[in-house]
Amino acid sequence: MTTIVCSSFNSSSTSYFVTFEFESGDRKEFKLSGKDYGMLAEGDFGMLTFKGTRYLGFERKK
Repeated sequence: MTTIVCSSFNSSSTSYFVTFEFESGDRKEFKLSGKDYGMLAEGDFGMLTFKGTRYLGFERKK
């Protein structure tokens, strides 16, 4: 399970980045599309899916 700990938006180039924190305390940052970025909020908790450095999805848990 992971938690979203911070996110950033660079308006000059429209790049979206999100940092996910794992239960172990490790963090991993991904570049996301605007659509994916808009579906996330800081503090969300759930299951992150990725392959290498490629973000595949995030399933929020309640």
